[in-house]
Amino acid sequence: MRGFEHISNADSLVDNAPTRVRREVKTVLHALDKAIAAVQPDRLLRDKITVRGSMFRVGDKRLNLDKFDEVVLIGAGKAALGMAKAMLKLLGRRIKRGAIVVPYGSNTKALDCVKILEAGHPIPDTNGVRAAQQIIELAESCRENTLTIFLLSGGASALIPLPAEGISLEDKIEVTNLLLKSGATIHELNTVRKHISAIKGGQLAKALNRSRVVSLILSDVVGDDIATIGSGPTAPDATTYSDALQILERRGIIDKTPSSVLARLRRGTSGEIPETPKPSDNVFKRITNIVVGGNFDACKAAASFMRCSGYRSMIMSSHLEGEAREVGRVLSSIARSVECYDVPLRRPCAFVVGGETTVSVRGDGVGGRNQELVLSAVEKLAKTRKAVLASLGTDGIDGPTDAAGAICSPETLKQALRVGLSADDYLERNDSYNFFKKVGGLILTGRTGTNVGDVAILCVGV
Repeated sequence: MRGFEHISNADSLVDNAPTRVRREVKTVLHALDKAIAAVQPDRLLRDKITVRGSMFRVGDKRLNLDKFDEVVLIGAGKAALGMAKAMLKLLGRRIKRGAIVVPYGSNTKALDCVKILEAGHPIPDTNGVRAAQQIIELAESCRENTLTIFLLSGGASALIPLPAEGISLEDKIEVTNLLLKSGATIHELNTVRKHISAIKGGQLAKALNRSRVVSLILSDVVGDDIATIGSGPTAPDATTYSDALQILERRGIIDKTPSSVLARLRRGTSGEIPETPKPSDNVFKRITNIVVGGNFDACKAAASFMRCSGYRSMIMSSHLEGEAREVGRVLSSIARSVECYDVPLRRPCAFVVGGETTVSVRGDGVGGRNQELVLSAVEKLAKTRKAVLASLGTDGIDGPTDAAGAICSPETLKQALRVGLSADDYLERNDSYNFFKKVGGLILTGRTGTNVGDVAILCVGV
């Protein structure tokens, strides 16, 4: 073993890498592995929370636990299980009851007094609806002398899909898929979802309005906007029904949107039904929302490892957005600039970027945004001598595939041509997964138990 904790096929990727870039491939994979390790929920919560006697401290907030009759734990998201385990270690028997919602296959085991509810992700299902209803009921049972700790991470939007009155789960799924295929950003997607939901956009806060609430949030959203992460169940929502309608118009999908969704958004725009809770709403007076970790933490860990391995390193951004294929082309052009002119850094060097790109689906292929980002760089990277590009989702899931992402080098195009494949053809079909499956380069991690968006590393050797 070479010390890879999270990338299950790293050794194979290193062994099969061309000799001249093997060191770069190995180092980049190690750096990505370290990025995932840095944002594991237990590590983040241990770093951000201290419990001494009855004093509970997170960030600049201090609470005396003896002032509460009970502590209730509620959570939803891809990292909810790890976050719940960490809180149970920190607070032990002070937690009297609770429930968390996690994706199927999260390797769940009983957590003392905390129920584990499994639901569908990324496609919501009826189990998710039932789980959301249980979360609402648990929230409504919390009283003035209850401290409720809400654990939120990416994936919660799909895991607790409680459609608003008059909207079916099928209609909610349909509009979500339309938005995803149109290339909508996570902010746009969640603006619409919050206005067709009975739990998102601060509406869980309404159910919790009697208790003292601390929301601990692991961010998978560019900019760590608490109103967007998991569609902001306990955060004020500054967006409106009108904003949601404009997004459907701007993305060119309003004519395909289910009539029940349009009817609700139009009723909301005309003032017939209440808006989501806004920042001035009294329901937020006893709620503290704290981001305990995010993409920048992963980027820092990756850049630090590259630096310690002898590469001049730069975090170019942890706010990356845009079309995945365009980002990949930009990164590959930077590699060529480095090899030609030693700018913006002298070799050996590494550039780390984080965030979340999008894919406007045009073809009928299979893939994810990280695999598409890397595939789009294959042609240009073939013109370099010693550049490696890798990108992965920190949750271990890239699109509807079993891969977390992909990695390529100057030899990737040559290998594709040897087996008669065209990188451009696969890119046009949005078929990045099948390209890397045939050529080699898929990065496999399985579910990582965390979720802070994507991390990509461009490495240029000497």
